[in-house]
Amino acid sequence: MKRILAVLAALILAVFALTACSDNNDSTDNGSADHDGMAMTSMPMTSMPTSMSMPSMPLGMSTPGASSMGIVISGFEYSTPESVMPGQVLTIQNNDTVEHSVTSDTAGLFNEDIEAGETETITVPNEPGTYTFHCTYHPSMRGTLTVK
Repeated sequence: MKRILAVLAALILAVFALTACSDNNDSTDNGSADHDGMAMTSMPMTSMPTSMSMPSMPLGMSTPGASSMGIVISGFEYSTPESVMPGQVLTIQNNDTVEHSVTSDTAGLFNEDIEAGETETITVPNEPGTYTFHCTYHPSMRGTLTVK
Protein backbone atom coordinates (compact mmCIF):
# COMPACT_ATOMS: atom_id res chain seq x y z
CA MET A 1 0.00 0.00 0.00
CA LYS A 2 2.85 2.40 0.85
CA ARG A 3 4.48 1.66 -2.49
CA ILE A 4 1.26 2.48 -4.37
CA LEU A 5 0.87 5.76 -2.48
CA ALA A 6 4.49 6.68 -3.20
CA VAL A 7 4.05 5.99 -6.95
CA LEU A 8 0.75 7.90 -6.97
CA ALA A 9 2.34 10.88 -5.17
CA ALA A 10 5.28 10.89 -7.62
CA LEU A 11 2.86 10.77 -10.56
CA ILE A 12 0.84 13.71 -9.19
CA LEU A 13 4.01 15.75 -8.63
CA ALA A 14 5.15 15.00 -12.18
CA VAL A 15 1.79 16.16 -13.58
CA PHE A 16 1.99 19.41 -11.57
CA ALA A 17 5.58 20.01 -12.71
CA LEU A 18 4.69 19.45 -16.37
CA THR A 19 1.61 21.64 -16.07
CA ALA A 20 3.60 24.45 -14.47
CA CYS A 21 6.16 24.31 -17.30
CA SER A 22 3.61 24.16 -20.11
CA ASP A 23 2.49 27.05 -22.33
CA ASN A 24 -1.05 28.17 -21.53
CA ASN A 25 -1.35 29.76 -24.97
CA ASP A 26 -4.60 28.47 -26.50
CA SER A 27 -3.91 30.47 -29.66
CA THR A 28 -3.62 28.66 -32.98
CA ASP A 29 -1.31 31.22 -34.58
CA ASN A 30 1.80 29.03 -34.44
CA GLY A 31 3.51 30.27 -31.32
CA SER A 32 2.59 33.90 -31.03
CA ALA A 33 0.15 35.42 -28.62
CA ASP A 34 -0.91 38.94 -27.77
CA HIS A 35 -0.41 40.03 -24.17
CA ASP A 36 -1.25 43.63 -23.30
CA GLY A 37 -0.97 44.61 -26.96
CA MET A 38 2.57 43.32 -27.36
CA ALA A 39 3.36 40.46 -29.71
CA MET A 40 5.02 37.50 -28.08
CA THR A 41 6.93 34.78 -29.92
CA SER A 42 7.78 31.25 -29.00
CA MET A 43 11.49 32.16 -29.01
CA PRO A 44 13.18 32.10 -25.60
CA MET A 45 13.61 35.56 -24.12
CA THR A 46 17.26 35.53 -23.07
CA SER A 47 19.95 38.16 -23.21
CA MET A 48 22.41 35.91 -25.06
CA PRO A 49 22.10 34.38 -28.52
CA THR A 50 20.82 30.81 -28.41
CA SER A 51 23.39 29.65 -30.94
CA MET A 52 26.93 29.49 -29.65
CA SER A 53 28.55 28.68 -33.00
CA MET A 54 31.58 30.74 -33.92
CA PRO A 55 30.82 33.49 -36.43
CA SER A 56 32.62 33.30 -39.77
CA MET A 57 33.64 36.96 -39.41
CA PRO A 58 34.19 39.37 -36.53
CA LEU A 59 31.13 40.07 -34.41
CA GLY A 60 28.98 42.91 -35.69
CA MET A 61 30.44 43.13 -39.21
CA SER A 62 28.01 43.29 -42.11
CA THR A 63 27.96 40.62 -44.77
CA PRO A 64 27.67 42.16 -48.25
CA GLY A 65 25.24 40.28 -50.46
CA ALA A 66 23.85 38.22 -47.58
CA SER A 67 20.41 39.69 -47.99
CA SER A 68 18.81 40.95 -51.19
CA MET A 69 15.66 42.06 -49.39
CA GLY A 70 17.03 44.24 -46.59
CA ILE A 71 18.96 44.15 -43.36
CA VAL A 72 18.72 40.98 -41.28
CA ILE A 73 19.89 40.92 -37.66
CA SER A 74 20.82 37.48 -36.39
CA GLY A 75 23.40 36.27 -33.86
CA PHE A 76 24.21 39.88 -32.90
CA GLU A 77 25.35 40.58 -36.49
CA TYR A 78 23.95 42.58 -39.40
CA SER A 79 23.55 41.06 -42.87
CA THR A 80 23.12 43.73 -45.53
CA PRO A 81 22.38 43.75 -49.25
CA GLU A 82 25.33 44.35 -51.60
CA SER A 83 23.86 47.74 -52.53
CA VAL A 84 20.58 49.66 -52.34
CA MET A 85 18.97 52.39 -54.44
CA PRO A 86 18.80 56.02 -53.26
CA GLY A 87 15.60 56.72 -51.30
CA GLN A 88 14.69 53.00 -51.17
CA VAL A 89 12.53 51.79 -48.28
CA LEU A 90 14.55 49.01 -46.68
CA THR A 91 13.14 46.28 -44.45
CA ILE A 92 14.98 45.37 -41.23
CA GLN A 93 14.25 41.95 -39.68
CA ASN A 94 15.46 41.29 -36.11
CA ASN A 95 15.82 37.52 -35.71
CA ASP A 96 17.52 37.85 -32.32
CA THR A 97 15.83 37.49 -28.93
CA VAL A 98 16.73 41.04 -27.80
CA GLU A 99 16.03 44.54 -29.09
CA HIS A 100 18.51 46.12 -31.53
CA SER A 101 18.74 49.36 -33.46
CA VAL A 102 19.94 50.41 -36.88
CA THR A 103 21.40 53.86 -36.21
CA SER A 104 23.38 55.83 -38.79
CA ASP A 105 26.82 56.98 -37.68
CA THR A 106 25.90 60.27 -39.37
CA ALA A 107 23.37 61.89 -37.04
CA GLY A 108 19.84 62.20 -38.38
CA LEU A 109 20.03 59.94 -41.45
CA PHE A 110 18.23 56.95 -39.93
CA ASN A 111 17.61 55.53 -36.49
CA GLU A 112 15.21 52.64 -35.97
CA ASP A 113 14.72 50.40 -32.92
CA ILE A 114 13.63 46.85 -33.73
CA GLU A 115 12.14 44.67 -31.01
CA ALA A 116 13.12 40.99 -30.82
CA GLY A 117 11.49 39.00 -33.62
CA GLU A 118 10.02 42.13 -35.23
CA THR A 119 10.38 43.91 -38.58
CA GLU A 120 10.74 47.66 -39.21
CA THR A 121 11.68 49.82 -42.19
CA ILE A 122 14.03 52.72 -42.88
CA THR A 123 14.34 55.02 -45.86
CA VAL A 124 17.81 54.92 -47.37
CA PRO A 125 19.54 58.30 -47.94
CA ASN A 126 18.94 59.89 -51.37
CA GLU A 127 22.63 60.53 -52.03
CA PRO A 128 24.83 57.68 -53.34
CA GLY A 129 27.62 56.72 -50.99
CA THR A 130 28.67 54.40 -48.19
CA TYR A 131 26.82 54.79 -44.90
CA THR A 132 27.99 53.10 -41.71
CA PHE A 133 25.61 52.29 -38.89
CA HIS A 134 25.60 50.65 -35.46
CA CYS A 135 23.35 49.26 -32.72
CA THR A 136 22.89 51.72 -29.86
CA TYR A 137 22.30 48.82 -27.45
CA HIS A 138 25.30 46.73 -28.57
CA PRO A 139 28.11 49.07 -29.77
CA SER A 140 30.20 46.21 -31.17
CA MET A 141 27.48 45.62 -33.78
CA ARG A 142 28.38 47.61 -36.91
CA GLY A 143 27.23 47.53 -40.52
CA THR A 144 27.53 49.36 -43.83
CA LEU A 145 24.98 50.33 -46.49
CA THR A 146 26.18 51.11 -50.00
CA VAL A 147 23.79 53.40 -51.87
CA LYS A 148 24.24 53.35 -55.69
